[in-house]
Amino acid sequence: MINKKFTLLLAAGMLSLAACGQDDTASDEETQAPAQEESADMEEMPEEEPMEDMEEDAAEEEPAEEAAEEEPAEDAESGEQASTPEAMSGGASDLLSNGEMTSFVFNEAGEYAVYCEPHPVMQMTVIVEEGAEMMDKVSVDIADYEFGEDTITVAPGTTVEWTNQDQVQHNVAFE
Repeated sequence: MINKKFTLLLAAGMLSLAACGQDDTASDEETQAPAQEESADMEEMPEEEPMEDMEEDAAEEEPAEEAAEEEPAEDAESGEQASTPEAMSGGASDLLSNGEMTSFVFNEAGEYAVYCEPHPVMQMTVIVEEGAEMMDKVSVDIADYEFGEDTITVAPGTTVEWTNQDQVQHNVAFE
């Protein structure tokens, strides 16, 4: 009885998806083949496995996934530079909402043109040179559609951290 209901629900869902997102160039055979394959799979499914057992199996799998997600956090504690991406041409952060931050480590000497992809008029320059004052981290605010500094000079290995203080989203991108 449960399998018949499940099959009907599955078929109704597939028809809904097919009606909403089907490409006009798809043939009738292409749309019917997956439904036939899935109904064949449903026939092979044993009827003895109640829904409660499936829910318990799913609940047992979740802690393993959570443990896998927690491992990168441990890596971040062991070394910040290892978890901070390196600044490089063509790289960019995700969009930052108000109060969010991103950081990049500048390992290679040179001049880095920094801009905001949604607002390309927002620009700054990071100059990395040997002999510059050694600092682990330099903080730069993003506010009023501007980077807090036009130009900063740092030593190789310095991490620059940008924090969005605006109510609109910004990011940090490199030319």
